[in-house]
Amino acid sequence: MFEEEEKRLATRHVELNQLQIPEEALTQAIRAGLSEAERRARRRSQRVRKSLLSAAAVALLLIAFVTSVRVLPAFANAVASLPGMSVIVDMIRHDKGMRAIIDNEYYEDVQASDSHGGVTVTLNGVIVDQSGMVISYTVDSAAPLKDPLFETPEIYADGKLIEPQGIAWNDPVTSNSRSSEQSINYHFADPLPINTKNFELKMQIRDGDTYDFRVPFEIQKPIAQGKVHELNRTVTIEGQKIIVKSVTIHPLRVEVAVDFDEANTMDILQFEDMRIENGKGETWSSITDGMTATEDEDGTQIYFLQSNYFEQPDLMIFRMNKMQAIDKDEQFIVDTGTGEVIQTPSDGKLEVTAAVPLRIETKLRTDGEFGYGYLKSAADANGKAIDLSSAGLWYSHDEEGEDRRYTYNDLNFTDANYANPVTVSFFAYPNYIKGDVTLRLE
Repeated sequence: MFEEEEKRLATRHVELNQLQIPEEALTQAIRAGLSEAERRARRRSQRVRKSLLSAAAVALLLIAFVTSVRVLPAFANAVASLPGMSVIVDMIRHDKGMRAIIDNEYYEDVQASDSHGGVTVTLNGVIVDQSGMVISYTVDSAAPLKDPLFETPEIYADGKLIEPQGIAWNDPVTSNSRSSEQSINYHFADPLPINTKNFELKMQIRDGDTYDFRVPFEIQKPIAQGKVHELNRTVTIEGQKIIVKSVTIHPLRVEVAVDFDEANTMDILQFEDMRIENGKGETWSSITDGMTATEDEDGTQIYFLQSNYFEQPDLMIFRMNKMQAIDKDEQFIVDTGTGEVIQTPSDGKLEVTAAVPLRIETKLRTDGEFGYGYLKSAADANGKAIDLSSAGLWYSHDEEGEDRRYTYNDLNFTDANYANPVTVSFFAYPNYIKGDVTLRLE
């Protein structure tokens, strides 16, 4: 049935094997890639409310290169040059759960598009489960876009908006660019019904003119149902009680639901080594590209791990040993009207570099690489949450004679209509407690 696809794929495979890559050009490409990665890291934000062939051809190609991508960089670079494949290669490199998704052909080839004003958005393919959706798409423009602004994407199912628990994405195109392949990682606030088939992606790009894109699509494969492990176990680390409520395993991610005892003297922030292990010691650890954690409407913290959904181990264990924590009385309080810093953590690591009504800028000494945006939210003097126009923007910086000793983070407010002083909550902080938590998943 797929004889023609197989022949074309075989021909392309031979061409790839014969591909010559000049060393100088390769070096320049690597440097350009690193530069682009740094730019994306600086501009990446986590916000609340990243051209595939036919499915059969993709399956044949992926069987050939899933392993090769990890061991043959030249082959990976060549495959990534095929339309729509670069996003898939990035997924495989960074997430073993994504590798399993590809190995088990749990993806959808879509190839649907919409065009306005010389700009075309093509939805190449999707991976969807009850927890969320990963969308691979391409933006092509007849003329280079000068200063594109990408508005928050929306996904509809059967005509109704799917409320997001969180969305992670990169800018779809850079300035003066004609084409770019990107992805959107859309986390659903509520589990998606497994019989859902019809979707629509809505997105907007502004570049002087405003372009509204609507891309309807239908999936053919059944949506995998999440595997829920109810635990409700309380563990104690250095006097702090942590309630591990449940572990839910989806193809895209593992969701770990955690609560904290109100009597704790510390705020628990990020878990450094939360993971799933099988009986052979193989681990599935934290998500490294995209959202790492969020909070549900009840205040329960949800942490995301790479998925072992397609594995069937005889023994499966949830483990964690090291977590970030900060004393509850170590508050960060600032008056944005006067610029006065009222309180910061006593360790002296946090420096407020600017405090004005619409913006708080900070600098955190980490004494090493610290891959977190550490500011979470802000509340005014009456305890009312202050609306943010952006948050979670972070980057590491090399200063002369120092190696990634500082991380910078800011909060931007939508307006200045709030009562001072402002209390800022932390999402992450380089202070740690340690223990040994081992829970068997039945």
